[in-house]
Amino acid sequence: MSAAAGSIPPPVSWAQRSDLVYVIIDVECKDIEQKVTENSFTFKGVNALDASKKYEVTLNFFGTVDPEKVTSKNIGRCLEFTIPKKASGPFWPSLTTDKTKLHFLKANFAKWRDESDDEEAGDAKDNGMFGNFLSNSGGDWNNKFDDFNVDDEEEDSDDNIPSLSQNDEEEEEAGEGDKKKPAA
Repeated sequence: MSAAAGSIPPPVSWAQRSDLVYVIIDVECKDIEQKVTENSFTFKGVNALDASKKYEVTLNFFGTVDPEKVTSKNIGRCLEFTIPKKASGPFWPSLTTDKTKLHFLKANFAKWRDESDDEEAGDAKDNGMFGNFLSNSGGDWNNKFDDFNVDDEEEDSDDNIPSLSQNDEEEEEAGEGDKKKPAA
């Protein structure tokens, strides 16, 4: 990582798949310059809201990438670069070859996918928490909730619910026919 005098590294997040790497510059910039080589990514830009803030960063990739196939999107609040790896294969243990933790670099878990996630993605589509429930064949929606007994016509009775009021308990103890009559 290197930065020129008077410039600071922008906040950068990254994620990877088996065949590509995402690099996201998490700042709204103008006057953008970027260069991708097989082994590095260089970014320069000026903060869109404060022209006195100049950003510059060079990241030396852990592996090799294909600079000819790089795509980018300016999403407004950030710039997203999709950088294909030279060869699809094992996941990189980190984005850069730097031995120290870079304070401006973090993982983007919204885009992150582990090696095990890629294997599962080929088998079946992930429908989230209810994926198996919704994709389970052999029944229709009306039978999915049979154990709730929603359609049963049993009479709903509150007879077995204990009273919460002290007055109700006194009346029950006195009995229905023995209710106390107010004094005249």
